[in-house]
Amino acid sequence: MGRCHHLRTLSGLALVVGMLSACSTTRYQNVTHPTYGDAEYKTDLAQCRQQNSTTKSIQGYDIQTVVTVDEAKASACLTERGWQPATK
Repeated sequence: MGRCHHLRTLSGLALVVGMLSACSTTRYQNVTHPTYGDAEYKTDLAQCRQQNSTTKSIQGYDIQTVVTVDEAKASACLTERGWQPATK
């Protein structure tokens, strides 16, 4: 029973590690400004998303505000600013 329990624990741990590695985020680098880092990327991302978003208010029992971001245009904006996925 002990060996089987360890095998199940080990396979469960491998599954969790595999799932976490699949959720890794893409890192970006700025080819026009190589010294830019994560802070500059987050600033540019926020600005590009804001420039390519629309806000709509829906009247009803209560007022709801819906913000929609055109992700394709926001991505194009980041590319124009020099951001590309980093090579590993």
